[in-house]
Amino acid sequence: MHTPVNYITTWFYKESKEEASFYPQLGQKGSSSLVHSIYMQIQVPFFVTFKHYNPDAQFIFFTNLNQKELPDYLIRLFHKLNVEVVTLPYTCKPPKDWYPAWQNQFYLYDILKYMDGRMQENDTLLISDADCLCRTPLNTLFNAVRKDGSALYEFITDRVYSINGITLPQMEEVYQSCYGKEATSSITYYGGEFVALRKDIISKINIAYPQLWAFNLEYGKQHPFKLNEEAHILSLLAEHLNIRNKTANRYVKRMWTTPHYFNNVQPGDENYPVWHLPYEKKRGLYYLYRLIGEKSEITDEADFWEKAGKYTGIPHISLKKKVKDRLTTLWMKFK
Repeated sequence: MHTPVNYITTWFYKESKEEASFYPQLGQKGSSSLVHSIYMQIQVPFFVTFKHYNPDAQFIFFTNLNQKELPDYLIRLFHKLNVEVVTLPYTCKPPKDWYPAWQNQFYLYDILKYMDGRMQENDTLLISDADCLCRTPLNTLFNAVRKDGSALYEFITDRVYSINGITLPQMEEVYQSCYGKEATSSITYYGGEFVALRKDIISKINIAYPQLWAFNLEYGKQHPFKLNEEAHILSLLAEHLNIRNKTANRYVKRMWTTPHYFNNVQPGDENYPVWHLPYEKKRGLYYLYRLIGEKSEITDEADFWEKAGKYTGIPHISLKKKVKDRLTTLWMKFK
């Protein structure tokens, strides 16, 4: 009898100079050595924290790189934590000049195709961005996915906000044009940074994806808006397949810790099981990468999370962090 498996995965796709798109959080194109080094470093706090609290899960790192192309410290970490490296080509790549930013995001659907052939009945899969930290076990999340089929992160419901080039009403127009019917309720935006799915739902997504993607390619040639990134596609597929929910909102929050123009962190956010920290890639997560070092483990939870809170600004950004962040950013630019 098969014992259901919980998979925890993240990924990195290194863009070539020819296909490189812009990554606003890093101020660089995806082919830059800085982007590469930052994404390699943040794998360390990601896998160390998720493995610490979910030791029975199976861990996979997806990439288009061969294992020998990874830095030595990451190879040692993966060996110690029993993280499998799967080298996977990017077949769901959008056309050149499709959208100026984040064009590696459709790699998500290559991961889903791969996992569909690997997973068995009642297995569950969490695909998470690597700029996340896990601070509690995720057993209840996986149990909910095993029961309901999915756990999605509903991030945007604002109907006038342009989400990477398209609004929610415009997404509804694409949906109606593709499927010949209106959505059962207003479309919401499901973030692609945290997606948990059961095996059979992955199969359904893989069947439905090619139709929507082919339609979107033609739609974009004739209209001023289209589905520009993987979360746009996910949001429409969730409606089409009747898997809409916001279960993951109980587990994760996209926490913007920018000190000057936008900060959505509130007291109590430190209690979320997963912290998603886009602004901290080259700041707080870098400090945690240095803190963990060769230990590759959390030996004192209280001390680790006290430092993690200070380094990432959860739930408050100190003056010391602001100064340190500024110096770190200048150093990285110089480097």
